[in-house]
Amino acid sequence: MSWKVCHATAFEPEAHLVKGFLEHQGIPCLLDSRRFEMDPVRTGSLGTIRILVPEEWVPVAAKLISHRAPKPRRPGAKIIAVDFQGRRRGAGGARRPRQPQP
Repeated sequence: MSWKVCHATAFEPEAHLVKGFLEHQGIPCLLDSRRFEMDPVRTGSLGTIRILVPEEWVPVAAKLISHRAPKPRRPGAKIIAVDFQGRRRGAGGARRPRQPQP
């Protein structure tokens, strides 16, 4: 059986999530870490974790992974703006007074 790459990432948690998702869908898969373990390099080919699936499963796995990507916002959906700068605490732990909203 020939194994092919269906997804690659620099983040180990993401690789495990994708692997678990594919296995839950019944697709056999393996993780192939290209990391140099002595130093946590996360760039280039030294930091890549590849998810491998059997060659015949590549189109199915790629389609499932692409459908898990964040969907565009629905028309009419509201975005709530949060002012994180206004929520920071001042020196000494004292809170800043709230500014009235216009």
